[in-house]
Amino acid sequence: MFMRPLLLLTLTGLLSCDQGEPPQAAAPIAAPQSDVFTNTRPANAADLAEVKAAARTGDTVTFLARVGGKRGAFIEGSAIFLAADPKLISCELRGEKDHCAKPWDYCCEDADALTAGLATVQLVDAAGNVLKTSAKGQGGLEALKFVVVEGVVRDRNDDGLFIVDASRIWVGGKPDRSDPRKGSGG
Repeated sequence: MFMRPLLLLTLTGLLSCDQGEPPQAAAPIAAPQSDVFTNTRPANAADLAEVKAAARTGDTVTFLARVGGKRGAFIEGSAIFLAADPKLISCELRGEKDHCAKPWDYCCEDADALTAGLATVQLVDAAGNVLKTSAKGQGGLEALKFVVVEGVVRDRNDDGLFIVDASRIWVGGKPDRSDPRKGSGG
């Protein structure tokens, strides 16, 4: 009973496309500017927690971190990702293989250390608006990889909030248990 109306709607849609009218293009999804991602690692990048402790809103900062820190490292539909201080120990670096289902959530780390060592990194357009696309995969971004982020502190508070609008991001590799800084490029 429901198949007949569905078939009619499908055929109507197909026929309307064949009437010589160009198909309507979907609205483009803003993507990060290609110049945001770099293959050259910025030198002398301090660890995230050290930079976060001294930074104020409006400061230009450069820091080394790893993608992750909470269950969702990336925000769907927005070019936002979480970054964790490289001194924090993610679950994949803990003693047992497959220690946690989502090792980028740092679930075994101390809550106060997480508060001190997490940042929210945003990719924004020229007007400062967060881009409406996932940051996941952009420039090679994936959970647990090292990154060096250069940008401006948009907001921060004493409760752990630290938001950075990125102007340049270098993406490195992942560490392993024998070398926790492997992939950091430093």
